[in-house]
Amino acid sequence: MLLGAPGIGKTAAITEFSKKMKGDLVDIRLSAETPSSFEGKDYISPQSGDLKKARAWWLRRIDENQCADIPTILFFDEYTNAPDALQQLAYAPFNERRLHGVSFDYQLKNGQPGLFVFGAGNRVEDETGAREMVYASKTRVFTVDFEITVKEWLDWAENNDIDSKIQSFLYANPDALLEKPSTGTACPREWANLSVALKKGISCREAAHGTIRGAHETKFCAFYDQADLCPTIEQIVSGAAKKPDKVHLAAFAATLAFALKEDTEIKKHFAAVYEWIAEQSPECEVMFARYVIDLLGSTLLSDKNCMRVLGQAAKKAGIYAK
Repeated sequence: MLLGAPGIGKTAAITEFSKKMKGDLVDIRLSAETPSSFEGKDYISPQSGDLKKARAWWLRRIDENQCADIPTILFFDEYTNAPDALQQLAYAPFNERRLHGVSFDYQLKNGQPGLFVFGAGNRVEDETGAREMVYASKTRVFTVDFEITVKEWLDWAENNDIDSKIQSFLYANPDALLEKPSTGTACPREWANLSVALKKGISCREAAHGTIRGAHETKFCAFYDQADLCPTIEQIVSGAAKKPDKVHLAAFAATLAFALKEDTEIKKHFAAVYEWIAEQSPECEVMFARYVIDLLGSTLLSDKNCMRVLGQAAKKAGIYAK
C-alpha cells in the first residue's frame, strides 16, 4: 500500500511497474465504486428465474489475462478515500486475493506469479477527505510512505521535457512543488500538466489557473514573465545583453543557472555569464553563486578558469570549498 499526498506519482509508479512486467493494469478507483459494481450486480437468470450475481468487471479482466497467459497488476487506487463499507468489501480481494471465499489468484504457464496486487491512497493529514484504513487492513498490509523530494522531481523533469522555466521556478521555490489542498492545487502532477499546456501555446495565466491554481499561481506567472526579460547565454557572451531596468533576482539567477546546465559549451561560457549577472547586483550574484555551485559545481571542476570563478562564487555565497 502506497500512502502519500495527491499527485506525487503513486499511480505513475504502479503504471511503470505494469509496463516493465508487460502486464495488464486493472485500476480500481475504489472511491468511485459502489458495492454492486465492485462485487458484481445481482440479476435474475432468464433460464431458471433464480437470483444470481454477475462476475465483477475486474474479475472478468483477470479471467481474460489468465487465459491469455499475461500478468495482471490489480491496483486498488484511492483506497483510503473510499467509504468504510467499500474498504471492508475490498479487504479480502486486497489482502487474500479472494472474493466471497473464492480465490482469483493464478500462475503463468512458466510457473511465475500471474497476479500482483497494490493499493494507494492519501493520508488523513493530506486534507483530501481520506480516512484511516480499516483496522483489519492496516495491520495486515505492507505500507510504504510514498514521498518525493524537489531534487528527485527535478531530475525526473529534466528527462521528461518539462518546461525549463517550471524547473527554474521550483528550484528557486522548492516549497511550491506540493501544497495542501486548502491553499491550492500545486503538486508534481499539476506542474507536469502545466508544462504540457504551456508547450501547446496556452497562455501562462490560463494554464496556471487551470492547473496550479492557488497560493503559487500568481507567483509563478510573475516569475514566468520576468524570466522572458532575461537575456540568453548567446546574448551575454556576444556582448549584446543589455542591463535591465529592473533586476529580477530569482528569475534571472535561476533561469541562467538552468540555461547553463543545458549548455553544451558550459565551460566556455560560464565565466562570461557569471560576470554579467554579478554586474546586476550583489544580491543577484550571491543567489546565482549558490545555484551554480549546487547545480554545476561537479561539471566545472576540471576547468581551471571555471574553478577560479567557482572559488570566487563560493566566497561570495559564504560556502567553504576545497
